[in-house]
This record gives sequence, structure tokens and C-alpha cells, in this order.
Amino acid sequence: PNPGRMIPTAVKREVWKRDAGKCAQCGSNKDLHFDHIIPWSKGGSSTDSQNIQLLCASHNLSKSDEII
Repeated sequence: PNPGRMIPTAVKREVWKRDAGKCAQCGSNKDLHFDHIIPWSKGGSSTDSQNIQLLCASHNLSKSDEII
């Protein structure tokens, strides 16, 4: 079944390790969010770690559903 927007735990672990527990934009380790690089609403995958990144709250919220 399609997990929808939910990012599976295994993908979160892989992304956390790859991004070293830091925001991909600024390197902060505070208030991190898992972010879809290609937004889920625009067809981005929740199950492919290549489409998920760690962002701090300010970078994630400033991004909205735009593709950076």
C-alpha cells in the first residue's frame, strides 16, 4: 500500500544518518523536520530517501511547497 505523505521510519533513519542530524541548508541541529525535496503534493516520493532531507524549522517553513 502507498504510505502517502508518511515517511517510513527506515527512510527517516537513512536520511538522518546521511544528513548527520543537521539541516541540509544551514547545518543547524535544532528543531529539525523531515522535508520532501519534491513536495508530496507535486508527486514527490515519501519512500525514496533521495527525495527526503533534514531541514531546520525556519528553512522548512520558508520553503512551503516550492521546489528549491
